[in-house]
Amino acid sequence: MTGSSTEYVAFDLETTGLSALSDRIVEIGAVRFDASGEVFGEFERLVNPLRPSGDRARAVHGISDEELALAETAELVLPEFLEFLGDPGRTTLLAHNATFDAGFLGRELARLGRPMPGHVVVDTLALARRRWPKIGSHRLDFLAGRLGLDPFGPHRALADSRRVRGLWLALEAAREEAEAMPLAYPIFDAGGGLPAPQGWQWVEDAIGRDLPVTIRYGGGTRGPAPREISPRRFSNRGGVAYLVAFCHLDRIEKEFRLDRVLGHEGNDDEREPTLTALDPTSRPEA
Repeated sequence: MTGSSTEYVAFDLETTGLSALSDRIVEIGAVRFDASGEVFGEFERLVNPLRPSGDRARAVHGISDEELALAETAELVLPEFLEFLGDPGRTTLLAHNATFDAGFLGRELARLGRPMPGHVVVDTLALARRRWPKIGSHRLDFLAGRLGLDPFGPHRALADSRRVRGLWLALEAAREEAEAMPLAYPIFDAGGGLPAPQGWQWVEDAIGRDLPVTIRYGGGTRGPAPREISPRRFSNRGGVAYLVAFCHLDRIEKEFRLDRVLGHEGNDDEREPTLTALDPTSRPEA
């Protein structure tokens, strides 16, 4: 994700509401840049959602239904955006609260009958939580204020994409050499549930085959002891990623923070998880 030839696209979506299942995209903004921060291009388009925006959403982005009625629909805008994203093999996507943007984009693509592109979306919210656990808030507008990234500008897709670019560059400057990979997701159809983050496909394999696995877990009341679990699904709240699983030790379904899972065994793939999520100082829920 940080090779010399890698380019980044920071992107943001404005929507009619918060549910990818029932709401629609109304604006797409994106900035393409390299590891040095040099900008190569920007993308900004309104999208006709073919339905009114919710009052709360309109209060946030300020885009009127009259403006949107004059815009092109997702059927015309999304192919242009996918072309802007470029080759998944050399382009890493960035979004603040990545599951929201990746899920909304994937849902719109699914409505059009288009396949999911192969890009990985790194979550700058999760990364900010891990790098700066005591900063007070990890909202994009708050971080923009702390970093001087035009915090009082409009809450629009391109403006927020520029802030995500600036945030990523600040996060990269604070990166330690041996730090684990950031939390990242594929673009996915939100109608099908949350997929495995990058590096956690072994859990999806266990879920699909209904297999128990033994994890080494570095949190909770029992300490870093092996635990046999039956994985059920993933969840994410505010940039914190969880594995929901039946715990055979406690005989109940529990949530395990992914950043506390230190390793696993009991599957055909014996590799260690390669992804660590978020703030190591906050208390896990399980």
